[in-house]
Order: sequence, then C-alpha cells, then structure tokens
Amino acid sequence: MPIGVQGYTLRYRIHNAAQVEDAYKKLAAMSYDGVESGLGGRVMPVADDVALLKKYGLKVADAYADVSKPDEAMKHAEAYGVKILGLHSIPDDMLNSPEGFYAYAAQLNELAKPYKGTGFQLQYHNHAQEFRNFPELNGKAGMAILIEETDPDVIVFELDTHWMAAAGCDCAQWIRKVKGRIPIVHFKDYAIDYKAEDTGMGGVYKRYAEIGQGNLNWPPIVEACVAAGVEWYIVEQDRTVLDEFECLKISIDYLGRIGVK
Repeated sequence: MPIGVQGYTLRYRIHNAAQVEDAYKKLAAMSYDGVESGLGGRVMPVADDVALLKKYGLKVADAYADVSKPDEAMKHAEAYGVKILGLHSIPDDMLNSPEGFYAYAAQLNELAKPYKGTGFQLQYHNHAQEFRNFPELNGKAGMAILIEETDPDVIVFELDTHWMAAAGCDCAQWIRKVKGRIPIVHFKDYAIDYKAEDTGMGGVYKRYAEIGQGNLNWPPIVEACVAAGVEWYIVEQDRTVLDEFECLKISIDYLGRIGVK
C-alpha cells in the first residue's frame, strides 16, 4: 500500500521551488511513495511540480481545485494523473441540526452531477465536528447522514484517524462503514500532553503525534483499511515539536515495523 505525506505538515518548509525539491528528495529518501495534492502547486507551475515529482519517483494521491468549475477541476487533476478531487468540509452554520447535514449532502450531490460517469470522484475529508450525535435521530452522527445521503458513485470519504479519535469514535469501525468509498485515509496519531493544546474538554489536553507515538491502536486501523479497500495511507501531523522531516521519518519507520510498507 503506498504511503504519502499531506503537504500541510510541511507548510512552513515549502515556500519556493528549491524548497519543494528539497522536500521531495527527503521524502523519497525516507521511502515515502508520494504526496497528497502535490506540494509545489502554489509556488510553481503545475507542470514543473509534476516534473519534480517524477524526478524523485513520487506520485500524487489526489488534487484540490474549485469543484464548482468541473472542466477546470478535472483538467487540474489530470495534470497530476489523479481522479480524486477534494471537497470543503461542512460549513459551521450547518452543523447544529440534522437538517443542516441533510442540506449539505444535497449540495454535495448537486456538485457531483457533472462528474457522474467521468471516472472522477469528489472526496470529503472529516474533522471532529461531523461526528456530533443527534438525540432526535436516536444518536445518529452527522457523518452517517453524509455517508448515507450522498451519491456513492461520485462522493467518497477521506477519514482522518486523529479527528475520529478526538470525536471519541472507533476509527476502524468508521473506516469499515465506508468500504468501497474510502480511497485515502489520513494517518495521524492522537496523544495526551498536559502542556499541549487546550481542547476545552474538561482538562483533556491533546496533541498531534507521530504515528505510533500516541494512543491510537494502529494494527486494527490498518486491518480495517485493507478490508475497506483503501488505496493510499497519507501521513499528516498538523503541528510538530521536532523537525517536520524527523517527525515524518518516525511515522514511516513505525508503519514499517508493523508491516504496513
């Protein structure tokens, strides 16, 4: 299974073409297979970014573009050789009721119509808020509404392990819920540190951790990914204490030790 890196992890290290190339060189040396969305698209022409990726033997898992402009978005994705385009998360003003989730699912289905039958898919990436539960629906989570109410042929899901843990969810269980609709998973550990980020949740202080350095039980998560048909594992660490590349090395080394590579 290919392992990639989410560019957000390296956002402070890739401000120009030379830094992008340095990042690709280091990731390839660590045996990463690719990146999510391409790291250089914001600081150089896409064609130059693609050339650098090829130079270091790296691939791209998906792409981000304005999906409300299908022709432009598909052209952008094709430049990177991918068929998956990222979606925006549900707006805050739609989080407070089941009706908001149903309405957003309907919006996603409208966005998906021009992509139907093209081979392209639109990918929803979660945070914690989608897992809020609604008593009036016997505890159903907002994420379940998005899964059930969106077109399974076009809308797929990129679940994030850290944010599922932050929401109190069983990561493996939710990954299995979207079997066949989850080409990419964000691998991100969840650690507790009394000096770290204040979550406002009764004194529970959590932080983003390197894979294997937090509290997530990774073997069952990996097993669920295999069963669900995941095609890419994308390592992401939103904030780091160590050098970003050192963190990425710790993560991929751990994944190798548990037999992921």
